Amino acid sequence: MPKLIISRQEQVLQEVELRGTRMSLGRHPQNDIVIEHRAVSAKHALFTAEHNDVFIEDLNSTNGTFVNGQRISRRLLEDGDSIVVAKFQIDFVGGPSARPAGIPAPATIGIIEVKGGPNAGKSLRLDKPLSTLGRPGVQVVAITRQGDAYFINHVDGAEPPLLNGKPVAGGAQRLTDGDTLELAGTAMQFRLMPI
Repeated sequence: MPKLIISRQEQVLQEVELRGTRMSLGRHPQNDIVIEHRAVSAKHALFTAEHNDVFIEDLNSTNGTFVNGQRISRRLLEDGDSIVVAKFQIDFVGGPSARPAGIPAPATIGIIEVKGGPNAGKSLRLDKPLSTLGRPGVQVVAITRQGDAYFINHVDGAEPPLLNGKPVAGGAQRLTDGDTLELAGTAMQFRLMPI
C-alpha cells in the first residue's frame, strides 16, 4: 500500500498509509493528514487514488506544493518522489515504479478527445515527439512525449489555456489521464490508452 513519510530537518514525524480514494492534507484538524504549522494552509493538498495510481493536487494553498522541486497544481506520483509542503518533506513510497521486477509497466499512448465545438467527438493520437494544438495568434499549446509521459506547454497567445481549470503557466506541466483542457474556447480531455 502506498505511504507517505513526513519529516522535518531530517527527523521523521509520521508515516501515513494512503487508504481509500481521497485523503486531504492541511493544518485544520478535519484533514486526514494534519500538519500543525502556520505555513501549511488549512486545506493544503489532496491525495487521490485512481486505479493503481496516486495523484497529488494543490488546493490553492498559500505557499504551494512542490514535487521534486517543481511547484505543481496536480501530478501523478511515482515511487521515491519528494514532496515539499512549507518546511516539511514528504517522501512518497509506492506507485507505478514500485512494481515487482519482471512486470513491465503497460505501454500507453496519449489521446486528446475533443468534447465541445464543431469537432466534438473527434480525437487526436499523440504519437509524435511534439504535437501542437490551437489557433495561432489566439492560443497554442505544445504537447511533448517522453516515453509514456506527456507534457504540455503554452507557446502562443496572450491568455494561457486552462488545464483542470487552472492556467497553463510557468513552463511544461505533466499531463495525467483524465486531465481537462480548455483551448481557444474548446473543451478537450487528455486520455492515456493502452497500445
